[in-house]
Amino acid sequence: MPSLVSVHGQLESHDLSAICQTAVETGRNNAFNLWVMGAPLEKVLNALVSAIETASEDLRCSIMLMNPDGKTMSSLVGPSMPKDYMQAVDGIEIGPTVGSCGASAYLRQAVVVSDIQTHPNWAPYKAICQKAGLRACWSSPIFATDGRVLGAFGMYYSAVREPTNQDLELIRIEASIASLIIEKMQASEQLSQAKRDLEQQVQKRTRELTQTNKKLREALAQRSEVQQHLLEIENLASLGSMMSSLTHEVNTPIGVAVTAASHLRGQLHKTNRLFEQNKLTRSALRAFYEESAEAMQIIERNLQRSAELVSTFKQLSLDQHNQEIRTFNLSSYVCEILLSLKPKLKYHKLQFCLDINPDLEIDSYPGAISQILVNLIMNSVQHAFEKGQPGQVHLNVTLLNGQLELKYQDNGKGMSRETLCHIFEPFFTSARQTGGSGLGLHICKDLVEKVLKGKIACQSSPGQGSQFHINFPV
Repeated sequence: MPSLVSVHGQLESHDLSAICQTAVETGRNNAFNLWVMGAPLEKVLNALVSAIETASEDLRCSIMLMNPDGKTMSSLVGPSMPKDYMQAVDGIEIGPTVGSCGASAYLRQAVVVSDIQTHPNWAPYKAICQKAGLRACWSSPIFATDGRVLGAFGMYYSAVREPTNQDLELIRIEASIASLIIEKMQASEQLSQAKRDLEQQVQKRTRELTQTNKKLREALAQRSEVQQHLLEIENLASLGSMMSSLTHEVNTPIGVAVTAASHLRGQLHKTNRLFEQNKLTRSALRAFYEESAEAMQIIERNLQRSAELVSTFKQLSLDQHNQEIRTFNLSSYVCEILLSLKPKLKYHKLQFCLDINPDLEIDSYPGAISQILVNLIMNSVQHAFEKGQPGQVHLNVTLLNGQLELKYQDNGKGMSRETLCHIFEPFFTSARQTGGSGLGLHICKDLVEKVLKGKIACQSSPGQGSQFHINFPV
């Protein structure tokens, strides 16, 4: 497409004969001025077309714009064209035999029809053209710089007319000027639309960001309150979970005790019936005594187990809420703990090795320390050694810079990595079949962290025993 300078040069280099060059120049300048001022495309092209029309008494012009589908064109401007005709050709589908404008856009070349009434391209439009006083039509395609067809420039006359070379050159140049205006204004409109879309997107994102920031501030403001509630709920939830699991644990020994009691009642009725019938023999009475003794042992053993489970849970609850701090001698206290465990340990061949300063006195929570040591020892009894297997338990205590370090170690069978990952979870046990409740080590961890404000860790591997490290301030 030629530049404005080349267009001016080409137009001035030709004798336009019947067309007034001044009018064309004026119209062209008006169109460019309107373009610079930001006038709409229709108004700019209307100024260009109107100036050409004033240069000839019998000339009427129109510009049709290609639609986005690339197959149809719409009427854009035609200041002197009849409205009925402009409406009739609005949206026409381009083709090699569609009038002059439709054919020129399709064929990508100028199409000259000197007599509309006799030309086959105009057969569908003869009547409306006759009514509108249109007899000749010359059209030139409007090209973009990339070769796309932007539309068509049409020149109409009321009489049969053949164009001169100057006429063909004029329509080509005016089509080039229209091309420059259309393409630049469309690009400007696309840029403006992109800018508007971007501004809308920025506004939308700004609103979203504002709302997000508001929600974030609200969340941050509520975080402290939520954390406090979680801390309060944590203990209650833990106790609730433990109570549920404890109920499950207690069901087994109680069920066994009930079954034994039911069996004993049946034997009692049977023996009483034999007695009333004077059929009770010495051997039957002896058998009743033996079965009764066995049933009572079963009942006593299982009820004792139930009581231990309930006591364990009760102790945990008391330790969490009713711990009291006092000064005491740690070495003497550990010995008292071992003495209290003597009945439970008399069937186990365990040797305790204590490495504790006999004069060490601390200010701490004796109830929590007692519960921790009892649970660690009973954990070794139940899990580290087989029944009757001899073993050793080492307890080492050191005090440094206000921190008490307690090392508890047994030389039992140790634990696998998988087991080690779960040992502090409530009710996790690998010895449920032998009465393990899974509460012991969880209670230890709970007491160390919540009561003593310390830390507990465990190291173990199969065949290498287990070692617990406990640190807490005193």
